[in-house]
Amino acid sequence: MAPMKGLTVFIADLRKCRSHEEEERRVNKELANIRTKFKEAGLTSYNRKKYVCKLVYMSLLGYNVQFGHKEAVDLASSAKYSEKQIGYLAVTLLLPEDSGYMRGVLAALRRDINGGDDVSVCVALAAVSNVATREIAEALTEEILGQLLSPSASTFVKKKAALCLLRLLRRFPDATNAHVWAERVIPYMGHRDAGVTLAVTSLATALAQQYPDAMRKAAAFAVRRLKSLVLDNECPADYVYYTVAAPWLQVKLLRLLQYFPAPESPELRTLLLRILRHIIDVGQDAPRELQQMNAQYSILFEAIGLGIHLDIDQALMHESAALLGRFITSRETNVRYLGLETMAHLAAYIDSLEPLKKFQGVITQALRDRDVSVRRRALDLLYSMCDVDNAKPVVNELLRHMGAADLALREEMALKVAILTEKYATEYAWYIDVMMRLVALAGEHLGDEVWHRIVQVILGNEELQLYACTIALQALRAPVCHESAFKVSSYVLGEFGHLIANAPDSAPIDQLKALQSKMPSVSLPARAVALTTVAKFTNLFPEIKNACLRVLDRHRGALDAELQQRACEYYALATVESDVLLSTVFEEMPPFAERQSALVSRLLKQEGDTEDQRTWVPGGRDINRERRAQQTGETPVEAEADGKDKELAPDDPADPVEEPSIAESRRHYARLLWESDGILYDGDEVQVGLMAQYKPPAGRVGVFLGNKAAGAIYDISIHAFAKDSDSKDAPLSITESPGQSALPASLLPLAQARIYFDVTCHHVFSTPPTLRISYTQAGAPTVLELQLPITCVHFMAPVTIAVSDFFARWKQLGEAGLGEAQSVLKTPFLEERAGEWLRGVVGGMGFALIQGADPVPDNIVAVGIAT
Repeated sequence: MAPMKGLTVFIADLRKCRSHEEEERRVNKELANIRTKFKEAGLTSYNRKKYVCKLVYMSLLGYNVQFGHKEAVDLASSAKYSEKQIGYLAVTLLLPEDSGYMRGVLAALRRDINGGDDVSVCVALAAVSNVATREIAEALTEEILGQLLSPSASTFVKKKAALCLLRLLRRFPDATNAHVWAERVIPYMGHRDAGVTLAVTSLATALAQQYPDAMRKAAAFAVRRLKSLVLDNECPADYVYYTVAAPWLQVKLLRLLQYFPAPESPELRTLLLRILRHIIDVGQDAPRELQQMNAQYSILFEAIGLGIHLDIDQALMHESAALLGRFITSRETNVRYLGLETMAHLAAYIDSLEPLKKFQGVITQALRDRDVSVRRRALDLLYSMCDVDNAKPVVNELLRHMGAADLALREEMALKVAILTEKYATEYAWYIDVMMRLVALAGEHLGDEVWHRIVQVILGNEELQLYACTIALQALRAPVCHESAFKVSSYVLGEFGHLIANAPDSAPIDQLKALQSKMPSVSLPARAVALTTVAKFTNLFPEIKNACLRVLDRHRGALDAELQQRACEYYALATVESDVLLSTVFEEMPPFAERQSALVSRLLKQEGDTEDQRTWVPGGRDINRERRAQQTGETPVEAEADGKDKELAPDDPADPVEEPSIAESRRHYARLLWESDGILYDGDEVQVGLMAQYKPPAGRVGVFLGNKAAGAIYDISIHAFAKDSDSKDAPLSITESPGQSALPASLLPLAQARIYFDVTCHHVFSTPPTLRISYTQAGAPTVLELQLPITCVHFMAPVTIAVSDFFARWKQLGEAGLGEAQSVLKTPFLEERAGEWLRGVVGGMGFALIQGADPVPDNIVAVGIAT
């Protein structure tokens, strides 16, 4: 583009302005002149381009130049290249996406892409990439794809078209219909021109992240192209960079392969391993020149990352660990950074962390590196390589370093310390000590999730509660108590302060005084937690109730609305003459339901993806196994039974997880197998009772729902259904009994609703039917799914026969070839009660006892007929 003297003078005038007012006067003068010129009929092409360029410059300075949008679109629609170039530049910088002139721009773009020469096509493709509105993406994707797939298009146009599709795909993935044409671009990864291959590989990488099944064939193309570059050394001279063949293309191909599993073909898998080993072998030789080192190491780190992702050769991974150990001690900051990051990736896949633990001292030293990005990668690596064996030294080192850590890094470090401490704690005292020290060191940089999680863990582990109360009281008596530590201490004493009430210097009045001493210095939310603790003290310790009431009374006039409301409500509850009400409202909190830690969820949110999605996250094998299972929809592989990666929880997480409501009713379910009535489920909000009567082959089951909650429950629904009940050949059918009243719309506290079901057994079934109960309490919907204690034996008719008839019938069954089956069971009772228990079970499950059939009194003989 030739220089424009008028534009140069205008820019120089603006730079000479000494104030904003002077600049504004000069801009307004020029805008008035441009408006006048645009109205003239004989405006030359040069002047039109010059004035549009001036408008672009003024727009960059923040001035409104909306009147020039039409001129920019006219220039873009021109047949002259010089005008078209300025027009597309102005359209890119001036027009908003919702401009009414976009239709004119779309028409110009379509015309140039379909009918222009190579230069016009490339200018239009560049404009599409920069403007990239949804309307353009929907309208021009097919035309741009046609340029990429056209056999007559030049290599330069093909490169531009591939990059333009990449831009549209990233901006509007749903508007490009990429799933339709994704597979068609794969063959161009083998194009003779390395530039086209490079552009198409970038496009294929983005497509592979969204449509992995459609792009599966791209893996084979990538392996073969890598073979020609790495093993065969076939590369155009223009793409050889400091003796390295097309390093940018090698990096992109290696990264593309990380979005696919290991090749199923043995030939491709062997070839890929040869390529990786060759890259690693060459990378062990230190390059002399900086440019060659950058190119060679970029390929090497991507190759190691691919080898880690494929996870098909543990020997290669151990060799990579030794090589990375050399890189993390390099003098080059970039090499140390990449070494630490790749080693963290390795920790997410390698079977044993022992090869990495050799470098734990070096990694710990990297926490003190001058570069903050290196310190962050060292933190990620320590977090990923931690297990039950080295958890204590790693956590202690992180705590020692936390005081000197950057403010930007301290929050992430605190989160990871909290997660590691919970995950690998083998001693309850160590867990409490570390967490209280953590909130004291980094409390200002922690969200509420940390102290919430500490409380959840303490509530779920009875062994922790006594020691936690002792440490909580010590924290309140310390000269300085951080606010998060104050919240934890207040909550723990409010729930379990009675456990230490008889210890020296831990009497109820001592706990209350310690709490009061810190209340004036903490924030309003922390004071609100303390008021709840004081209110709980009125129930836990009646001897200090008057002292607690005085504390609540002082806060009834607080200026803060939350504090005032809490104090008034707690005072009113504590002064009501009803011990039952007070003990009910302030009873001990139940353990929290097991779910993913909020700390892990928050940490994962901080791991933001770039334009290319990450294939792993820091945190070791377990978290990456779960992440891959979520992405693929598969069940994650069970952790090895070595106890290394178990979280501190009351139950063994390796045990199979059962539906909570069914697990809650399991002990009642077993008893109802031989008893006709009783409780099936006893929860905090509702109680479910059952009454059954059977007359083979049918029966009637009554379900009773009682409200145990403090408020009414609404939207009540009770349904029972059997497996495959919709099938004509269903072995069991369940329907609501006719002629009964409908369920009430609501159920008040202590009230009860009932419903009856008719059950018919058609033939043998193995899966018990399901009872589904749904209701809403306090605005929260709840669904319970319970197994009904209905089995085949409930539809057997007891038959009483003489002893002689019994043995004759038994002999007939044996001669008929019906066979005999036996099973040895262990009773849950003592031996002297086993006979009594078995008689009750057998009689309750549809059999008639035959007395005197066996000479041994403890042996039981019973008869039943399946109808």
